Amino acid sequence: MRQPLMALAIMACLAMSVVGGFIPILQGWIFFVIALYLLATEFETGRKWVTSARRRWPTLDKWIVKARDHKWAPRHLKEFEDMTDPTK
Repeated sequence: MRQPLMALAIMACLAMSVVGGFIPILQGWIFFVIALYLLATEFETGRKWVTSARRRWPTLDKWIVKARDHKWAPRHLKEFEDMTDPTK
């Protein structure tokens, strides 16, 4: 039951990130990073996808580093960053 709920939460965060791209008040990138966080912590395949995406797109890597210090960021974002760091 947990994985379908996590997949639903990931889709909701991705939808919020798209909406945040059009509405200047809403920070869309933070929802995108949260979706990646959920994807990487819940699914092994997601962890591999995020690691390869961070290696391929340095801008995504910068977003993740920037989101780590944001006030809305999850507490475990440092763990996520270590888990998906492409240099390790």
